[in-house]
Amino acid sequence: MLAGFHAVAGTVTLSMTGLSAPVFATSTGASVALNTTLYLGSFKNTFDLNTLISTYKAGVTGSSLADASAKATALYTSTINQLTSSANFYNFAAPMTSTTQSNPLPLGTIGFTTSASRTINGVAGTYSGVGGGFAVSYATFTPGAGTQLYAFYGTGSEIAIVTDSTWTVPLSDVGGLTIGSTALTSMLSSELVLATYTDYTGTGDLIKSVGVAQTVIPEPSSASLLALGVAGLVALRIRRKS
Repeated sequence: MLAGFHAVAGTVTLSMTGLSAPVFATSTGASVALNTTLYLGSFKNTFDLNTLISTYKAGVTGSSLADASAKATALYTSTINQLTSSANFYNFAAPMTSTTQSNPLPLGTIGFTTSASRTINGVAGTYSGVGGGFAVSYATFTPGAGTQLYAFYGTGSEIAIVTDSTWTVPLSDVGGLTIGSTALTSMLSSELVLATYTDYTGTGDLIKSVGVAQTVIPEPSSASLLALGVAGLVALRIRRKS
């Protein structure tokens, strides 16, 4: 009798929140909203990624607070759209075949669906996280073995992008892969591609998302322009008399 052979999907274990790991949070230290999508995969061109990040971090300048806010919203949206575009991003989670996440989102989607209690700077709170695992056939992941993986999310106004030297696609489905935030610390700041790290005493370190910096430079009003014009004419007349 001939034995049937088939690929055994590898198991990916996710640990984005836990007592031994930093907590992913917003820039203010608040918990990431439940069911926020965590994107996991690789970028087709890291040069384009770095350019995208540089533009995002440069921020925006507006003539008023409302103008700056509108430009910040537009920059956030365009950045997220480019990050998640299939033209730029290979979704590692897309070929997943099963998931053990609590309240799982549709297959191919990873979400902040777990929670952990942490004491941050002396204040106890519950933070949303990603935990559990899913089965995925590495062979179906286009970039192939050894590919560096990145994790990123958007809060609606802020973005965080992180990676780690251990987050690489295994050689075969026999190998396991653990993607967690335990190793992400201020000592490894190069791995916080677009994020900030706050180191509190004791447990409770935070990896925070980054918002778009906004600068307001008001345009001169019509009245002030008129006043400058009048002052110029007066000065010119005085000069001619002298």
